[in-house]
Amino acid sequence: MGNAVVVAVVVGAAIAFQVFLVGRVSKDVHPLAISTTLQLSGVLVGMLWTTVRGAGAAVFRLTIAWWWLPLGALGWGIVAALGFAAARLGAGTTLAIVVGTQLIAGLVLDRAAGQSVIGIRQPVGIVLLIGGAVLVSSRGG
Repeated sequence: MGNAVVVAVVVGAAIAFQVFLVGRVSKDVHPLAISTTLQLSGVLVGMLWTTVRGAGAAVFRLTIAWWWLPLGALGWGIVAALGFAAARLGAGTTLAIVVGTQLIAGLVLDRAAGQSVIGIRQPVGIVLLIGGAVLVSSRGG
């Protein structure tokens, strides 16, 4: 569990950095162009990694599955939307809204899949997170 927490923290910091940069660049370049460039970079790095790791066959098996196309399109749109929002709201406010929304959607999906039970703690956590998002997003000092 310890390594997973470290990975989650690193990913969180990386996403914040990416949203910040994409938001900055989105002031001068259309967010969809930025997202396309990032996707192409991801494909190149992914191809290199899978080639080195000998995972090409697994990539091919997954690529022919129909559901990868809408997920890839969704990922492309998410990066563009994050850039659009961050250019207007700032990275902190954008991420506060996104993380709160992700938590709510994640809890609903986990519940629908039978992976969690929703008790009193989850709604209280959501209220606290939304309160924190409001505080982080406020323009006052």
